[in-house]
Amino acid sequence: MSSRDINDLKPEIKMKALRFVELCKQKGIDILIVCTLRTSEEQDELWQSGRTKAGKILTNLKGGKSKHNFGLAFDFCVLANGKCDWNNKDAFLEAGKIGESVGLLWAGRWTGKLKETGHFEV
Repeated sequence: MSSRDINDLKPEIKMKALRFVELCKQKGIDILIVCTLRTSEEQDELWQSGRTKAGKILTNLKGGKSKHNFGLAFDFCVLANGKCDWNNKDAFLEAGKIGESVGLLWAGRWTGKLKETGHFEV
C-alpha cells in the first residue's frame, strides 16, 4: 500500500520535505503529501494507466525504476477547502519554487518527459 508518511522517505529527502511543508504553510499554501513510498507493484499499476488500462498516462517508469520505490520522491497536492485542487496552477508554481529553494528537483519543470507539477525527488 502506498504511503503518505514523510517518515518513509530517506533522510536526504525527508528533511527537505519537512522544510518544504513548513515554508508552504508560511506562504499560505495548504498542501497535502499524497504519496511517498510505493511498491513496485503499485508503480506497475500506475504505469499501465493510458497504456494497457483506460485513463491518461500517469508515469513513465515501471516498478523498480521510480524513485518512489526507494523513498526518494514524494507527490503532493494543493488544497482548497480541504480538497486537492489539481488545477491551481499558480499555487503549484509557487510550491514548485519553494521546493526547489530547499534543494528538491521539481518535476513541474521537466521537458521531454511527463511533467508532474505535484512531484518532487532528489
